[in-house]
Amino acid sequence: MNNQNTYDTTSDTIEFHEQILYNKIELIVDSFINSSNLSKDEFLEKVFTSVFELIPEAEKGSYFELSGDYYVPLFSKGYDKELLSKLKYKKDEVFNFLDYNDHFGLKTYNKNIKKKLSTVFDEETTSIFKSLGTYTDFIAIYVPIELSNSTVGIIGLDNFNNVKFSTLSRKILKFYTQMISNFYSLIIAKEHEAQINNEVIIALVSAIEINDIYTKDHGKRVSAYSVLIAQKMNLSELEIHDIEIAALLHDIGKIGIPSNILNKPGKLSTLEYELIKEHPTHTKTILEKISGFSNIVNYAYCHHEYYNGMGYPRGLKGDEIPLGSQIIILADVFDAITADRSYRKAFTVEKALNIIRSESSKQFNPDITNIAIDVFSNYLP
Repeated sequence: MNNQNTYDTTSDTIEFHEQILYNKIELIVDSFINSSNLSKDEFLEKVFTSVFELIPEAEKGSYFELSGDYYVPLFSKGYDKELLSKLKYKKDEVFNFLDYNDHFGLKTYNKNIKKKLSTVFDEETTSIFKSLGTYTDFIAIYVPIELSNSTVGIIGLDNFNNVKFSTLSRKILKFYTQMISNFYSLIIAKEHEAQINNEVIIALVSAIEINDIYTKDHGKRVSAYSVLIAQKMNLSELEIHDIEIAALLHDIGKIGIPSNILNKPGKLSTLEYELIKEHPTHTKTILEKISGFSNIVNYAYCHHEYYNGMGYPRGLKGDEIPLGSQIIILADVFDAITADRSYRKAFTVEKALNIIRSESSKQFNPDITNIAIDVFSNYLP
């Protein structure tokens, strides 16, 4: 006979476990959403935090990264951060005190901790272990982050209640370490691309300086002024970076202009001036061949467009002109009139500021003009 007052908890139990599973899946997905927009440290910390929350056996944990000849702590959970920061492992001895077990490639240990620590590490390091509470027996998983047969980082998860890490927990940890390794590979690829681009930039700057003696260091100064203005406007780091490079290379198109015209001491003829006006187009042609330079190309190409629409090469007006270009033109004009040219001596900073004020709403965006004048005023004697 069935008892109608009996409450069946089976469905509730199933729903409870389904919710736990859903939460874990959601956490895994969230770990990698928008990860391409994060810095290396932001990504690693986000992943480390997710790993710690997904593995219930973990009571404490840490992430070490190779820096020179030592692995140093970047992030931790459950440990005194100041104390942990004093701990570092030599590259060639980091795994000497661990028992290696081939559980999906994970390095683990849980026995003879005292004996092994005292034989591998010096007295100072051993003292840090004691203060951290990791000098006694406990269960831990240490997973190397491998990249091209080299260990670039280590995730360590610790348990002090003698609870072994489950097979699922080990698989989750292995999955995340593989993702971190892939992330490091992307970082190295980006750094390699950036290095190549930097070498190209240096070569291009050298080329224009050879062709035009009066632009020597002009690009560097325009770049520095542009960065100061952009920072004052609270632009993002990425925007500032692109503006910095565009300003440095804004005149690279002058390679295509005969040097006798560039360095002419007298007034340019109409035809000569028309040739000079072609240099932004030459700049675009040169720079658009470099991958990842789309914004930089646009900023450099439009650096002679005037706010009132009377500039060149396209006659853009107002907000049609890229913001980076509106900044660069102010920096360009300020440096041009405060430096010696083949046809005149440098103007004083005070006179240069008066010229810039007079061109507000004409050649320059009035809002950016006020910010630029504030920046340039620091150069008054």
